[in-house]
Amino acid sequence: MLRTAWSVLGRYGGADADDVVQEALVAALTTQALPHGDVGAWLRSITVRKALDWLRQTGRRAEQSLPDPAESGVELQAAGNPEAGLHVLTLRKGLAQLSAIDRAVLVLADLEGHSMAEVARTLGSTRVAVKLRASRARRKLARILGPDAIGKEEGSR
Repeated sequence: MLRTAWSVLGRYGGADADDVVQEALVAALTTQALPHGDVGAWLRSITVRKALDWLRQTGRRAEQSLPDPAESGVELQAAGNPEAGLHVLTLRKGLAQLSAIDRAVLVLADLEGHSMAEVARTLGSTRVAVKLRASRARRKLARILGPDAIGKEEGSR
């Protein structure tokens, strides 16, 4: 839930994600509607909705700058590959420039590996709408990252 909140918020290592997870847990424990099936997907869907609500509220309040990744204590390097840290940081910066809903779709589908049907259930949308949003979000992210970043990713595989 924390990883999902971090990814949707686009803020890594801050207290915002902790607050979102806490709100999601309170909502899950106080709801009358219990999950039918995958409890993890149900909790992630609550977390995504709470994170999107948090972003809407933050948009109404004063803007906050993103924390410096070096100070946040979050490990930016993939295990066993010190050069991968640059790719992770580049990807995080690119994701931060997307809208919250685009970021949520890409995180759930591409980074966490959920099917489009699962992402649609999580976000309360249709599978077709989520596939279309994912396709557009991938193109936006590719434009943001530019051909150099994509070339580096493919060259390092």
